[in-house]
Amino acid sequence: MKKTILQKHNIPYSLHDMIIKEIKTEENNITLIFQNGYTETTKPYKQVNGSIIIENADYDFCAVHLLSENGNYGNFKGKKLSLENFLKNFKEYSLEVVTELYGFNQAEYNGFINLPGEENVIEYSMSFYYTGGLAYITEE
Repeated sequence: MKKTILQKHNIPYSLHDMIIKEIKTEENNITLIFQNGYTETTKPYKQVNGSIIIENADYDFCAVHLLSENGNYGNFKGKKLSLENFLKNFKEYSLEVVTELYGFNQAEYNGFINLPGEENVIEYSMSFYYTGGLAYITEE
């Protein structure tokens, strides 16, 4: 018998409870700009200002799902948008990251989006496929 163990991913920063205030695209790179940066995953767990660059993204497999208000269970009316259409249709937004998932050339962020004119927050899921790196850019 052969046993193969998937090692723990050593993610340098946590995005939990952080706010994405802007998403920029330039050629094949996607930049996530955070309101107050993100938190180091090692002691003393300092919060640092920074952004993330998703390098060599494949835009055909980058999408935003807008789900139910307040994350309610049960039936809902939602929509799936390409990242390009999301950015075209929504100029103002803030995305609170609750969970982050990483896999083979993929990143997924889930949480709540605040949109102007909407009384309630809406649950979202945003996924990216990329063949480059996931670069954490800090101001330090």
